[in-house]
Amino acid sequence: MNEKRKRTNMRGLILLIGSMTVGGFIGYVFSSGAVTVPENFNLNPSIYYEYDVMFGCIALLSLLLAAFTVLGLAQTRRMKDEPKTDGEIDNFKDKALSRVMQFSYYTMIITLSWLLMSFAHALGPGGKESEDAAFMLANMITALVFMLFSFYLLNRTFALYNKNYPDRQLDLSLGNSQNAQRELFAKMDEGERWIVYRSSYSSYKATTVCLVIGMLFFALYSLLFGFVPMPLIVLALILLIQQTVYYREVRKYS
Repeated sequence: MNEKRKRTNMRGLILLIGSMTVGGFIGYVFSSGAVTVPENFNLNPSIYYEYDVMFGCIALLSLLLAAFTVLGLAQTRRMKDEPKTDGEIDNFKDKALSRVMQFSYYTMIITLSWLLMSFAHALGPGGKESEDAAFMLANMITALVFMLFSFYLLNRTFALYNKNYPDRQLDLSLGNSQNAQRELFAKMDEGERWIVYRSSYSSYKATTVCLVIGMLFFALYSLLFGFVPMPLIVLALILLIQQTVYYREVRKYS
């Protein structure tokens, strides 16, 4: 046990020294002026209007996710209930419904991001006086339509879930999500709770890593294109809130 702990401590020390070395080297390279960005370098490829390629890719992704969700809903409705065999957690219909819920959430997230970015692009500084007013208006309207449609698909997905699991129905009313989550968790057996624990903790670790990587990315972006503190501050606040909620829950139930 002590030998294993020594190896872990040594590995952590080597990783820390390596990270400090790499960070010092990167800082030296940028401070020495060895790396410069060409003046004509552009991170915003466009064809006709500003940001049209970016919004076009988001629109295509939203369309594909919505199509997968609609197709999954239609296929899941046609499936018949199958008896579960011993040792089987779920059947083909359960797995299909899980995929539909996953695609439905993805669709809502992407379309919400599209809608918020379209409003920020059109209503931000210089947007009203821009020559791309027609493109901005069409972009906002299309994003709003997709956003409403994604909420409709999410509602239909939850309705299908409630139909297939009448003893574990999800409350779709606004303002009651927290109570609904408690009730749903209370109805789970020990195996299902273990799955929730594992998946939630894996999601927690992945989110922590992504937030740190995001902070490093925007720090590098500031070195290349100019200092932008707001994204770093927002990601740091999210990370602080995440850690605060986690340790608060640990103290509450320990």
